[in-house]
Order: sequence, then C-alpha cells, then structure tokens
Amino acid sequence: MAAPFSPDGFYSEGLQMRVVLFLNFFLASLFIPAVQAQVAPDTLTGEDLAEVQIIGQHHPRYTLGSRETHLDSAYLQINNANSLAEVLQSRTPVYLKTYGNGMLSTISFRGTSASQTAVLWNGFNINLPTLGQTDFSLIPLTAVQGVQLQHGSGGANFGTSAIGGAVILSSRTNWQPGWQLQAQQDAGSFDSYFSQLAGKYSTKKVSLETSFFRREAQNNFKFKNTTQFGAPVQRQENAALHQSGFTTNLSWRINARNTLAIRNWYTDNDNQSQSNMVAANTHAQLANRNWRLMSEWNHHSNVGLTAIRAAYFADYMLYRDDNTNSETQVNTYQIQGEQNFILAKKINVDAGGELQYFTADVDGYGKKVNETRASGFLLFRYDPLNFLHLNLNLRQAFVTGFNPPLAPTTGFTLDVFSRNHYTLGWKGSVSRGYRVPTLNDRYWPTGNAALKPENSYNYETGLTYKYTRGIFTAESEVTAYRMPVENWIQWLPSASTGVWSPQNLKKVLATGAEVSGKASWLLSTGKISTGFNYSYTSSKQQESYTSSTEPTGKQLIYVPYHTATAYADLTYKLWLLTANYQLTGQRFTTAENTRTLPAYGLFTLYGGKTIRYHKARFQIMGRVNNLTNKVYQNLEYYAMPGRHYNLSLRFFLH
Repeated sequence: MAAPFSPDGFYSEGLQMRVVLFLNFFLASLFIPAVQAQVAPDTLTGEDLAEVQIIGQHHPRYTLGSRETHLDSAYLQINNANSLAEVLQSRTPVYLKTYGNGMLSTISFRGTSASQTAVLWNGFNINLPTLGQTDFSLIPLTAVQGVQLQHGSGGANFGTSAIGGAVILSSRTNWQPGWQLQAQQDAGSFDSYFSQLAGKYSTKKVSLETSFFRREAQNNFKFKNTTQFGAPVQRQENAALHQSGFTTNLSWRINARNTLAIRNWYTDNDNQSQSNMVAANTHAQLANRNWRLMSEWNHHSNVGLTAIRAAYFADYMLYRDDNTNSETQVNTYQIQGEQNFILAKKINVDAGGELQYFTADVDGYGKKVNETRASGFLLFRYDPLNFLHLNLNLRQAFVTGFNPPLAPTTGFTLDVFSRNHYTLGWKGSVSRGYRVPTLNDRYWPTGNAALKPENSYNYETGLTYKYTRGIFTAESEVTAYRMPVENWIQWLPSASTGVWSPQNLKKVLATGAEVSGKASWLLSTGKISTGFNYSYTSSKQQESYTSSTEPTGKQLIYVPYHTATAYADLTYKLWLLTANYQLTGQRFTTAENTRTLPAYGLFTLYGGKTIRYHKARFQIMGRVNNLTNKVYQNLEYYAMPGRHYNLSLRFFLH
C-alpha cells in the first residue's frame, strides 16, 4: 500500500524521508551562523493563497511553523462588554498580570515580559514608546472585530520587539448591503454598567460603521483581607472605573482595482487605581486618552497588491494621588508601504518598509524626547509540493542610537500523513528577536542609559492533527519551544536603597510546551463545541553579570509554570449556554523564589436566548462569574471579587 501525496494521491516512504532530511538541512543551513553568534555573545478559516485581503496583518501564509491562536468572532461579540484582558484570560493560556479587578493588565507570552510582546492594530504597533507595552484592560472589544495571538518570536513579521509573541487586532469591513442598528445595555454587581449604540450602512461601493460605548463600575466588592489576622471581610476602596469611546470605519471601493479605508478609534478612561491590602490608600487615579487614526489604500494590479498605510496616534496619560501629579503625552506618526508579488503558482513574496517618528513629553524625563525608527522587510513563501510549505522572512530595523542586527525567521509545515478523515502535520520554525530599551528604561530618573538591547532566538516545533467525519470535527496541536534571551531587561529594586531601576540580566532561558484541542458536533437545530488550552512555562535566569547577588536557576517572578483554560458551548435553536474554566498556577513573587501565590481556578457560566420578530432580534444574556466564590489573588496583595453577576439586554435591527 502506498502512502498519500503522490500525483495520484500517494507518495513513497523514500520521498517522505528525503523531504524530512531536506527540511533539517534547510533550517540548519540558514541559522547555523545565527546560533554560533548567540554562543559567542541573545474563527479564521483557510483562505485561497492567491487572495490577500488585509496585507498589513501579514497573512498566515508567512508565519509557517509557529503557533497561532484565533479567537472566534462570535465569542468576541457575545463578550463585547468585557475588555480584551478578560477575554484573553478566559479562552487562552497566556498569562495576564492584573493589578485588581478591571485594573491595569499586562501580558506575558512564554515567560517573557509585557514589553517583549508586540500589539498590532491593523498592522500598526500600538505599544507606548515610553512603557513599551499595552494595558489590555483599556482595549474594548467594541474597537476590533478580529483577535489573533502569534506565539513566539516573530520579529521579521511583526517588528523586532515581538520577542515573546504578538497580539494582532484587526478591523473588518462589512460589505453586506443595507443598514443595521444595534443597542445594548448591561448591568451587574458592584454597580457596573455597560452601554453601546452601533450602526452600519453599506452599498456596493461605500461602507460606514460606527460604535459608541460607555462602561463604568464602582467596583466596591467585598473581599477577605488575608494579610490581617482572622482574614476579616472588607470592602474594596478606590477602584471605580469610567470608560467611554467610539470607533468609526469608512471604506470606499473607488473602482475594481482601488480601495480606500479610514479607521478611527478613541477611548477616554478615568479610573481609580485599586489600592492593595497592605498599603495606605493614597487615592491614586489614572486617566488615559488614546486617539488612533489610520488610513489604508489598496491597489490591485497585474503585478500583485500594493498597500500604503499612514497613522497618527495621540496618547495622553495623567497619574495623580495624594502626593504626585505626573503627565505623559506621546504623539506617534507612522507610514507603511508593502507590495505583494505572486511570482508563480508556488511562490509568494511580500516586500515593504515602515517609518515611525514619535515625540514624548513626560514629566519624569525633565526634557522632551523624540526618536525615529524604520525597517525594511522581505517575506518569502514557497510551496514546492502540495504537502510541503516553506517560508523565509527577513527584517532589518533602524533605530536612532542603536545598530539592530538582521532579524530572520524561517518555518515549514509538512503533511506527514493523510487519510480521508484525518491529517497529521509536522511544523517548525526558527527566528531571531531584538528589542531596544524603552524610553522609560533610558530617560526615567532611575533609568539606565547604559542598558544593552535584548537579543533572542526562538526554536519551536510541533504536531497538528485534524479529524473530520460527518457532523464531528476535532483538532489538536502540541508545540515545544526553546528561547534563550541575552541582556533581558528587568526593573529590580536596589539591594542597598530599595529604589527600582532597569537592569540587564545576562541570560534568560524560556522553555516550555503548549497543548490545545477542540471538537464540535453539528446538530440539526444547533451545535456543541468544546476545547482546552494548556501551557507549561519555564523561564529562568541562567547567567548573571554579578553572580554574587543575582539568583540564577530560579523561575522569574509572576511566571506560572502551569496555565490552562477549558470551555464548552451549546447552541440549541435560539438558546445559548457556555461554561468557561480558567486555571492559573502557582507564581513566585520574589526573585529568590522564597514566597509564592497559590494556584487558583475560576469557573464562569452564562447563557441566553434570542427572540426574533420580523427584521428585529432581541437577546437576553445572564452571567455568573467566579461561580465557586474562589478567594484568590492574581497579583500579590491585590484583592479580587468573589461570585458576581451580569445581565445583558441587546437589540438588533436590519
């Protein structure tokens, strides 16, 4: 019996072995010099490969071999009253460090820091140049229609700051002709409210969508103060939330070859900063006003697709408490150009570049700071056989005052075995990452102008499996990775003064494994879906510059070894029922690993019903969060609420 994939559907075992050997040689020949340099000194469906819709997001054709997670668009719509932080915690194994309920929330991919994660909105990085990171509690789901996670280094695709991973946010144009109207009102525990009004009008040539929202909460929940004798029940103070904003997306089909899009996203946040259990309440408050405006022109020609994009971001932050008043204003100007070439049926190439200029006026710096960054990239995809796909991506960055190295990425996917109902695939990738210190790292009063840039290499490989038979579909994936990072930047307190300042850790090694699976059954009147995600993460300092004072071989603080999520969704006629479980493992809170926060699991249950009347739909949804009333802390000494509830009423008209 022959194996699959020859011209008549099968290939020989000898060819399969030659393909495997070729892949090993392909990866080794490209990256042996890079490895030697390191030793010396760091719900998407498959689309037609010939179609490129949003070139700025770098279609998955150029991210072969790396792990990706896509959040289902229906799940995003149902949970649109939540922040992006809450949704990521419920459906992905990525760890988010949260400073209280609905407070500042930063992400950690594969044991890396928040500033080692790129966050892209329609192709533009929205991380603040001052902090080098994004607060995910301030990103409303009303502002985006697509959320994708790219695990591991992807500097060639998403910018050299994407050492740990990338979060890709996208806006999608709804070209369905006609108009639509949506209104929503939510109410929940702790005087929390969410309101939204959205509308859309489209013709064959023009589409206009807009959305207004407001979210607020007193957040005065009761909690057990485990730092005091007897763990008395207290009420949380200084944790109120106030957020509002709007989005506007305008798309114009100028003609058959040209499309223009203008996207606007504004949010206004004025939130109190939740005080912790052991510190005095200084009435801290943080205001953020973020305006993001971009335009995109796409031109289809016989050569391929041309895209030119421009963006302006204005980010304002005001922190104040009983003793401090500090302002930050950052203005960012960006332009990108990209050309897609389809050279042959089996070859795709993207080439382009980007230029970024920003100015920062920060009270703590004592002077205005500006910086220019640029990069050029080349993305190459080759499909030599219908079961083998290869890519090689290159990016060269240019940063004022630094000399970034060439950042390559290479990857492959191979269908190892296939039958009528199931397919087994093998994949792998190797990539290099590079990140310069943030403005705060360099210019803050306790900053360090002598910091070295971070350098990393990411090696990963994995297996994918898919089974389909009739109404049943199942998919699973397992990935293992190894990522050494040199000159890792981390803020640490001085042993003598206790003052926090950034330091380079000589070498950190992050290794781990990620496992996921999902299954679905189509019913005559509904659907059942279930799935899980699990991540094991080891992230430890291997070498130090001052070995006498820096602990080595210890897990980095707030990096849990184990994280997991599980879910089950049931739709039956016009009914919906969903259960979510989130597990966060034990975390160390000291560099010496002498103090820990215990593991915790959170269970969420929600359901609802839709009522149809002519062109109108009414939907009522109820939710119970932390169903088991678990007492836990995500960050040491910051209280989190017990069992709480939410009710949502929604109206749709089209």
